[in-house]
Amino acid sequence: MIRKIGFYFSLVMVFVAILVPSLQVPMQSDDFAYYTLGTSFDAQIVHYLGWSGRLVTNTISSYLLNLLPHFAYEIVNSIVFLLLVLFICLMPRPFQSIDATSSSIPLLIIFTLYWIANPALGETSFWIVGSTNYLWTSMFVAAYFIYIFHSINYKVGVRQAFFGLVMGFLAGCSNENTSVVVALITVFIIVVEKGKKIPIYGLIGNVVGAAVLILSPGNKIRADIFWEWKSLSLYDKFDLHFYERLPSAMSGYWQVYLVLIISLFAICWISNPSKKQLLYSVVFFIGAILANMAFVASPYVPPRAYNGSLVMLLMSLSFAMSSIIYSDFKALKAFYVGSIFLFISIYFVPSYILFNSAVGHVWGQSKIRESIIFDAKSKGLKEIQVPSYHYTRLLKSSDTLSTFDNSAVNLYYGVDKISYVPAQFNYAGIERLPKIDVDLVVKEGIRISSIYAYDEGMGYNSKLIFKVSGDINSTFRGGASMYIHIFMKDGAYLNRDTAVDALDINGASFASAELGVDYHKIDRIELGMYTATEMLSGFVIKNPEFDRADK
Repeated sequence: MIRKIGFYFSLVMVFVAILVPSLQVPMQSDDFAYYTLGTSFDAQIVHYLGWSGRLVTNTISSYLLNLLPHFAYEIVNSIVFLLLVLFICLMPRPFQSIDATSSSIPLLIIFTLYWIANPALGETSFWIVGSTNYLWTSMFVAAYFIYIFHSINYKVGVRQAFFGLVMGFLAGCSNENTSVVVALITVFIIVVEKGKKIPIYGLIGNVVGAAVLILSPGNKIRADIFWEWKSLSLYDKFDLHFYERLPSAMSGYWQVYLVLIISLFAICWISNPSKKQLLYSVVFFIGAILANMAFVASPYVPPRAYNGSLVMLLMSLSFAMSSIIYSDFKALKAFYVGSIFLFISIYFVPSYILFNSAVGHVWGQSKIRESIIFDAKSKGLKEIQVPSYHYTRLLKSSDTLSTFDNSAVNLYYGVDKISYVPAQFNYAGIERLPKIDVDLVVKEGIRISSIYAYDEGMGYNSKLIFKVSGDINSTFRGGASMYIHIFMKDGAYLNRDTAVDALDINGASFASAELGVDYHKIDRIELGMYTATEMLSGFVIKNPEFDRADK
């Protein structure tokens, strides 16, 4: 009973860990495009015929964005995330004698490994359109195999056959690469589990779902865009994928491989491990490789597309772990679990903290962007500039949300064009940064009122940010630059001149310059404006004391 309570507590803990950053994820990228499709099934059919064969996931994303408020569809997405992890953990249950819900260890290991080894965490699991295409489809695949394994010895009636067909269809109509692998694994199950009918119904659903997905006219139309790839010979396509794309993709799961290796060593100490569990562990490991090999037929493979292979690796690990976690070797289990959690924690804890912080800042930036858009619209403007999203430090740069700017955002906000100015820093909460107030007229009509000390933790990406009134960008574009000379207390000298465009945020402009040192150790700052032929201004700030606004 205590173990079951611990398991349910772990479920809640994982759900909360997913939900906290989820509630801070703004609409972005293709979210706007799928929102504009509305809830019309006719629009989905047009989209299917003209662009994408993922009829199921495209419909889900459009309906989520149109029918539910932000907090509600983020809760639903978090539940799906949790279900994926849960289904992977419970998959070996029919092949073991001990109740799988008696331990939270597999749940926590699978969740943390999915997080740290994910090829594109933000895009696959938190961005709504990306989630429906990769997280949700992975959940359908896991749910399908759960159903097959748990129903394999039951008597098959009409209801069981119907569910087998439906689950098989959803797993088959998932992703172009995993749909093929799911069907192959199902064929293997039919051969191994001789005389069982449920996998046969599942395979029928797989084939129909994969056909709907892969043979869609939209997929062919989209593939025609990549004319350079289509012009390659079969040898060149093979060379590109197997010697450039595939090695990089497969190496990205190294944390899972390490845990698998530790698991194999642990299994060697078990006198009688379940052969069926080991067999399916090998099958799903091969399936993971095949899932990425299948992309040889794909003209373009974004990192997020490799998520399906990661999920199959975790399925393989789940079967391998099950032989250890539910064995009677207590000392072995203690060493196994302790070493894995120590290793995973080194990566998961900083990754989670940094991701949660970065997403929270992006949420704040989205509010600033919307205020700029609404303010511009109130003035009758139809072409609007906003800062791009700036992601603060992440453990992996690929953890970001989608960075593609879909033009459907113009329709969503009812303007002709929204363009994006690159942001070199997190512009949410600037006024909370340590600063010094100044009054420097660096050029006629251009005044600096504050200088902020900025970094993203432990000195990472440290900058000086200058709050400016006046059109400093026109001055920069006219050939002028701001010179910024930093003199440190230890005698070091740094040249940090800049002519990078300032960001216009709610009526104020913010210029930035790289710093790269601890602002506490600055002795004085010399700054001003100059051109190639003359010095326009010059100032000296001695012993700058940067005070936090909340002091």
